[in-house]
Amino acid sequence: MNNAVIYRDSGERFFNNGNSIFLNLFSESPEPHLHVHDFIEISYVASGSGIHILGDSKYEVCKGDLFLINYDIPHEFRSFASPAAPPLQVYNCVFKPDFIDVNLNDYKDFSDVIHYLSFRSVFSLGSDTMDDLKILGGENSAIEAMYKKMLVEFTNQEDGYIEMLRAYLMELLITIFRSLKKSDKTNNRTMSHHAKLIEQSIRHLKANYTISTKLNELASQSFLSPTYFCKLFKEHTGMTVSEYVQRLRIEEACNLLTHTDNKIIVVAEQVGYKDIKHFNEVFKKLTGQTPSVYKKLHER
Repeated sequence: MNNAVIYRDSGERFFNNGNSIFLNLFSESPEPHLHVHDFIEISYVASGSGIHILGDSKYEVCKGDLFLINYDIPHEFRSFASPAAPPLQVYNCVFKPDFIDVNLNDYKDFSDVIHYLSFRSVFSLGSDTMDDLKILGGENSAIEAMYKKMLVEFTNQEDGYIEMLRAYLMELLITIFRSLKKSDKTNNRTMSHHAKLIEQSIRHLKANYTISTKLNELASQSFLSPTYFCKLFKEHTGMTVSEYVQRLRIEEACNLLTHTDNKIIVVAEQVGYKDIKHFNEVFKKLTGQTPSVYKKLHER
């Protein structure tokens, strides 16, 4: 990572109208302005040329390049400093995931979106994969046309413009997802990133297994839909989230029963069970023994 000063953009100036989406067409300067932000950004180079610094990488960019930038990834676009160079103009669509209507899960036309609607699995692919996320060739005019109509809606704010923007955003995402699916290389990296997301959730569960963690909270940490998160979690661990947490708790209960003099009711509370009857049931189901029998057989 370079040593430039990085500032955080919370998006408050973009989302002060209460809607988690913002669009503009911006002429980039040659001045440094490396930043991270608390929203997702989809940037399309409309004209000119320059550079895009993204994480530890630097790219020369020109008309037709499209980048997906996730939360907390340092980046900046810069025009070339030469007066003779045409200015770098970039369409920006920034939004927070809550702008997407999760009820779209029921629409079969969005099957690709459901598969990838794990925003982080798509938008936070490592910076070395960003070339794979550029939409090039014949699709450029279609992408640019989408940005133009979105910007018109956002600027004019006629009745129903938010609903139109949501529909246009889904159209843009589907177009991007279809392009990504054409690249086996990108898909393999996406699947690998899914595994990293689940490992991240597993680390969270191991550190917090004594407290109740809601599925929606776990899924949102990775920007996955709950249904898709459950599918990935079971594929990775062979268990549901609930089963995994129960196993973590009972494994620690076994350790406490073996290595401490704590009473069974105390051990149950220590590993997150408020109901001793439920603790006994789960313990026997996973170990084949009641806690009292296990303690007698393993105490030192």
